[in-house]
Amino acid sequence: MVIELDSQYENRKEVIEGIVKKIIEEHHIEISEVSFDNLIIHLSLCLSREINGTYIPTSESQINHLKNHEYYQVSKQIVNELDQQFHVEIDENQVQYVTMYLANINLLDIDFNCEFDLCDDETEDIINETINRIQNDLQLDLRKNKEFYTGMTLHFYPALDRLQNNRQLTDNPLKDKIQAQFQLEYKCAEIFNDIVEQHYHKRFNEHELAYIALHFGTALKK
Repeated sequence: MVIELDSQYENRKEVIEGIVKKIIEEHHIEISEVSFDNLIIHLSLCLSREINGTYIPTSESQINHLKNHEYYQVSKQIVNELDQQFHVEIDENQVQYVTMYLANINLLDIDFNCEFDLCDDETEDIINETINRIQNDLQLDLRKNKEFYTGMTLHFYPALDRLQNNRQLTDNPLKDKIQAQFQLEYKCAEIFNDIVEQHYHKRFNEHELAYIALHFGTALKK
C-alpha cells in the first residue's frame, strides 16, 4: 500500500512540475531551481492532502494583501489548472502561497497580523537556532542559502499554526519512506522539532516531521 501511494505521489509531482514549468515559461518568470523545487513539493503535498480529504486551510490574514502582487494572476492560473487536472478544488489561500514562491518572498518579510501566538520574530528565532544547531551537530552550513529561508518559512509557518491549534496531520503516506531513505534530512527536521519544543512546549509528530524533512532535502541538494 505504501509503495502504491508513493508511486501516485511521484506521478502527481511529475504532472505538477510540467504544468508549473509551462505556465511560468509562458509568462517569462525567472525562478531559481531551489524555489521551483520547493514550490513543486508544496503543491504536491497540498494536492495529496486535498485528494485524501485531509487538507487543513491556513490563516489568510497574514497573506491576503498578496492578491495585489503582479504574480497573483499567474499563481491563480497554476492553481486553476491543477484543479482541472486533478478534479479537486484547492483552497484559495494557496494562490497567495504560490505567489510567494514565484516572487521568492519570505514570510518573515511580511507584516503579520497575528491572531494567535505565532509571530514572525519568534519564527525567525526558531529557524536561526535550527540552522545553528544543524551546523554544530551535523556540520552542515545552511546560513548562506537565502532561498532556504523562504522554503522553510513558507512551510513551517502553517505547520506551526497546526501545532499551536492541535491540528497536526496524522496520515502522511510518505512517512516510512522518508524516514528510511532521507535519514539526514529527517535528522534536520528532528533538530527543528527540538527547537520548536523549547519555544512552544509542543512537538511535531512523525507525519509532520516527514513533510518538513522534504524541505530540508531541497536545501541539502544544493
